Amino acid sequence: MHVDAAYGGPAILSSEYGGAVRALSHADSVALDPHKWLFVPVEAGLVLIRDGEAMRSAFSLVPPYIRGHGSAGDVYGLPWFSEYGFQQTRGFRALKVWMTMQQFGLNGYKAAIEDNLSLAQYLADRVRSAPDLGLMAPPSLSVVCFRYLDPSLPDEEAVGALNQALLERLQLSGEAFLTSTELRGRFVLRACIVNYKARASTSTGCSTPYAGSDGS
Repeated sequence: MHVDAAYGGPAILSSEYGGAVRALSHADSVALDPHKWLFVPVEAGLVLIRDGEAMRSAFSLVPPYIRGHGSAGDVYGLPWFSEYGFQQTRGFRALKVWMTMQQFGLNGYKAAIEDNLSLAQYLADRVRSAPDLGLMAPPSLSVVCFRYLDPSLPDEEAVGALNQALLERLQLSGEAFLTSTELRGRFVLRACIVNYKARASTSTGCSTPYAGSDGS
């Protein structure tokens, strides 16, 4: 059983979602994108495997008589990562993941992720309290879906067009970066807070510098 935890997996470190996400421990493999909620620069991806030898047997092009056994003391040294997937030659992407983990540590990651969750809830509360904004779904992890409401607009198509224009204007301004999605056939604005530098502004209530898309 494989689980795609590319964005949400790190929520296991939070008090709010840790219990639910802990079910990931039952998976045979789990995919994570550290460039999403582990604050690593693009690109960085990893997969956690329960049975490494099964994966190695599936992908390896190295005959059994040449394979080492995973110990630095073996004649052939440590196993090659190229034996565990389709990709052969590769750059040292793991270095930036390792360095970021060393910098944050477990407690640092927990604090940053919980801060992002708090900001998402803060944004949702601000949307609820604004007469010209509508919260389109309960906040999920650090994602908040909302849109601008104008009672003078004649129909749903006009509301969607206005929100799309607002989205483009905001993206081009450089003040923040939102994405969009469709919920129950309606165009909505989508904020996904995955930046450890994001803060609540005391003057406007906005998060800065970014309330970004999954990969920002």
